[in-house]
Amino acid sequence: MGLGPRRATPDMVAAANPPAGFEPILSNSPFGWENGPIFEKTDDSGKVRGFRVADRHINAGGACHGGMIMTFADILLATAVFVVAEPPFVTVRLTTDFIGPAFKGEWLEGRACVTGIDDGLVAVTGEMHAGDRAVASVSGLFKTIRPREGR
Repeated sequence: MGLGPRRATPDMVAAANPPAGFEPILSNSPFGWENGPIFEKTDDSGKVRGFRVADRHINAGGACHGGMIMTFADILLATAVFVVAEPPFVTVRLTTDFIGPAFKGEWLEGRACVTGIDDGLVAVTGEMHAGDRAVASVSGLFKTIRPREGR
């Protein structure tokens, strides 16, 4: 059972030190809460999500764990699905191509966009970067429960 939607506390935001314009997203699950905070901003190109790589995200090799990158990928791709569908929707498939590492203290951010909609399935792609370095390319397929009106 979840504890309900929560936002990062001021101490959590200060520790993550997000770049200007980023605000914490609402966390709807205990899993998301434990792996966050995740931040979001809107610019001329749409929504951007990101997080600060912390000790709890690091693998034995000293880089951000692939599991955390995939967790962020799922959260990132959902950003684009929100444009075409009301929650709830579920992840059907998530593919992550790891390109390079992200290290403790780095800001990892990404963008996603819808590439197709068919019979309640939404195809989405995205990219993640740490500074000017590519970290991952992601794609996913989400099943909508109810489409956004007018779509």
